Amino acid sequence: MRAFERFFYNLQQDFKAFFYFLILLCVFRAIFIYMYAYQLDDMSEIWLSMWYGLRLSLKSAAWIALIGFVFSALPHIIWAKYPKEIVRKIWYATLLAILTILFFIKIPYYGIFNSGFDIMLINGAHDDFSAIMDTAVKEYGLFWKLPLALITTALLIFIFFKILHLKTFSLHINNKKTFIAYSVVTFVFLAVFAVFVRYGGAFNYANSITWENAARLKSNLLNEAILDDIQALYRVRSIYKRSKSKINNRITVEDLQKQIAVLGGQPYADTIDNAFLREVEVQRLPKKPTNVIFILGETYALWPFLEEYQNLSLAQEGLKLQNSQNSLATNIMLARGTGTISAVNGLLSGLTDVGVYENYEAETFRAPYGTGIAHVMKNLGYKTVFWYGGFEKWQNIKTFALSQDFDEFYSASEFKYEGSNSWGTPDKTLFEYVTNYMAKHDKEMTFHFILTTSNHPPYTIDVVKEGFDISHVKSSLLPQISKDDKTINALGHIWYADQAIGIFVKNALSVASDTLFAITGDHAERFSFAKEVDIETLSAVPAIFYGQGVKKEWFGKNIVGSHTQMIPTLVELIGEKGYKYSSILPSLFDGTDNEAFNHNLWVKDGKMGKLDSNNKIDETLKLKIVAARTIALWRIKNGNRIHQ
Repeated sequence: MRAFERFFYNLQQDFKAFFYFLILLCVFRAIFIYMYAYQLDDMSEIWLSMWYGLRLSLKSAAWIALIGFVFSALPHIIWAKYPKEIVRKIWYATLLAILTILFFIKIPYYGIFNSGFDIMLINGAHDDFSAIMDTAVKEYGLFWKLPLALITTALLIFIFFKILHLKTFSLHINNKKTFIAYSVVTFVFLAVFAVFVRYGGAFNYANSITWENAARLKSNLLNEAILDDIQALYRVRSIYKRSKSKINNRITVEDLQKQIAVLGGQPYADTIDNAFLREVEVQRLPKKPTNVIFILGETYALWPFLEEYQNLSLAQEGLKLQNSQNSLATNIMLARGTGTISAVNGLLSGLTDVGVYENYEAETFRAPYGTGIAHVMKNLGYKTVFWYGGFEKWQNIKTFALSQDFDEFYSASEFKYEGSNSWGTPDKTLFEYVTNYMAKHDKEMTFHFILTTSNHPPYTIDVVKEGFDISHVKSSLLPQISKDDKTINALGHIWYADQAIGIFVKNALSVASDTLFAITGDHAERFSFAKEVDIETLSAVPAIFYGQGVKKEWFGKNIVGSHTQMIPTLVELIGEKGYKYSSILPSLFDGTDNEAFNHNLWVKDGKMGKLDSNNKIDETLKLKIVAARTIALWRIKNGNRIHQ
């Protein structure tokens, strides 16, 4: 009976913790919504976000309290002298510190990624830690936000300890009948309560709420607010585990052959490269250009190209190229992922994203990917050179590039420059080195792959000195964009990156007038809009092919595509009739279905949506997505041969 009295006391203490953390998570949610409420045009669903969030946070708070109960209460029930309160305070104080710091991180994280904590955390684990820290200090105020987070933590712990010290209801059980009554009532209550919180304020799975079905509102902000930071981290863990489980589930040869057939390949070929051999049917350019230049621009997004935003003059150079009679351009291009390395991996491998980092996979370094851009260009007779505005150790990029048929690699470590930041050299300096190289090797047929860095926080380029017209931009801003200095500086770096590309194109053509350019962005979802915008504005990147002999009429209207399709498109532009090459997805010249996809989005017949949303996706396109991912996974993990 004394054990039950101790149990009842501890139960009350941990219920205090449950309600404290539940309220705290709801307060954090409300603050988060308040801080980004300026993005909302419709405030009517805020209460639903708070309600669904409350239900989901029942689970988070319950897990916190359950762990506290297991490590503080259960030992005390058995051993009366166990230091229950010390253990309890240590556990809950630690959680308060973690949750508070996570909340302070979440605010800028959403501003950068338009998401609560997501799979980009896994990507960040491989990133340049010193550059991340430098960005956190210079761009996001780490030195003043961290002390503020610690002060907030101390205050929250102080309040919580005061609540723990509030008087509890004491049981004095003097007979067996009373003991049985209290026991039955308590354990029935706990059983009902456990089911209630397990299903997020419901009593069955049909009416439950989970991180997977919580996105029920029109606003991305409000959907992300529903997930407290514990649930958001659980989302990261779940997605990562699923991607690993897909990797670990062995694909049979029969499965692979079936998926090859779905994409129109030869299922009984000996290798994946041979299964997807394609042939150039039309020779488009009269002769191969001496230089082919592929520019992968950091956060070079489509939205400044859209008519609604053209008055800002942020993409004048890109628009000139896009509108030239010597260019081809897509209506929508889907970046391979939401991070730079995802785009690089896709272009160097020619494979669809499957949540695996090719730049760290053993199979990558055994043989080049036959569908990768460097391998394809090398087979066309070009020397291949990789130019990176950052540093060679980032994401193992130098070793990765050289393993994928690049002959040479140059990075910021080898450049002399001014005005750098922690991510590398200014774009103009990077492009100057490429131009000088072209002049020195003017007789060599060369493919240049250029990865820029300047349009990335911390935004340290003096854009006014470079010619950025702040007054014009401020006078042209739409309600979707804030007028604060931080946002204007970010817009200045978008302008600077575009200007640098435009200047480089002119200079490169003065060296080699027959140069062919392919220009796109690594991703788009970095700019923080003041109001929520549609998926196209938030996520699409441009894709421009520009050079002598290129004819605009070669593309039909409303062409859409994904990053890896730019590789076969280059081959179809350059290659002679009858030339054979390997590509899992067709070129953009073959875009009769007007459809594309990436890790998260799909587009077909002018409609665009998220793969994990309620938007109904075309079943044929869904089969193609599964096929492309299965083939990519096999190639990354098992190699090129189909029969093992």
